[in-house]
Amino acid sequence: MPLLCESSASPASLRATHMLDFDPEVMSVAIQDGVLEHVQLECGQFSGQIAHTAAPESWVDWGRYTLSVLARGDLSRDRVTIAMALQGQGDWRLQGASALTGDIVVFPERGELLAALPPQAQWLSVQVSRERLDAAGLAVHAYSPSQAHRINAGEAPELYRTLASLAPVLAPMPSAETYDSAAVAWAHDQLVDGLFAQLARLSAAGSVETPLGPTERHHVVRRAELYLEGRDEQSVRMEDLCQAACTSLSRLERAFRETFGVSPRRYLTLRRLAAVRRELLRRESHASITDVAMRWGFFHLGRFAQDYKALFAELPSQTLRSRRH
Repeated sequence: MPLLCESSASPASLRATHMLDFDPEVMSVAIQDGVLEHVQLECGQFSGQIAHTAAPESWVDWGRYTLSVLARGDLSRDRVTIAMALQGQGDWRLQGASALTGDIVVFPERGELLAALPPQAQWLSVQVSRERLDAAGLAVHAYSPSQAHRINAGEAPELYRTLASLAPVLAPMPSAETYDSAAVAWAHDQLVDGLFAQLARLSAAGSVETPLGPTERHHVVRRAELYLEGRDEQSVRMEDLCQAACTSLSRLERAFRETFGVSPRRYLTLRRLAAVRRELLRRESHASITDVAMRWGFFHLGRFAQDYKALFAELPSQTLRSRRH
């Protein structure tokens, strides 16, 4: 029977269901705003987990099943669904075609899912408005409801690192601490940015774009920096940065990589880490490490400490102690 764990602070923002056997009724709402039928394809004792999180402008669902299952049915009527095959022992079948772990499938509004999941499958689903994709310059064509746009993403190492860092928020265990709505919203934006960046790179690789000249590159980066200087960086989303820089996400990525040698998201992270270090080194500041980290958008404190040490060769606590000497 399924076990349900909800956040007491914001029930709509975090919900995890753990199944000790095959339960088609629970699995029918595996993807929010969808209605799915599941059939167990493999003999044996089934178990699984489904986690749902909701932020104001996105929904995220994550699932893990021990045995092979068939999933089919209708997806969101109002949002674009981006699904990713994270892990599995064998090939997937998506929309009647063979697929591999790492593949990304984009479904239009009122899309229809038809998938055969392999044993030990893990999957991820993100639902966003079409306006967010349009703002990032990512075209999702008006397919018929039964169609989807599939991109072979390969290994996508940056995206997998992002997913690993967000797993405690987006796929919590029953004994995990509850997370507030700000942490969930931050995790959603990080995930959406990672997916958008991967889609932009794959789309650019399959098309012929005019090269970025020095003048355009300078204007793109300068407009983006001016936008960042006037905002609290922890709330910045890539599509907002694209609109401020008057460009698409693929060209924004190219401009930042060619100018700074890093992606826009990595650039934002490095700036936020520098801001944290600046505050920790201020002798007049009495804020705790946790307060400073969360003020700059680092809600996963364990991952923050790892990233901080990797960049500055010391832990935040060591920085704080050096200030006091």
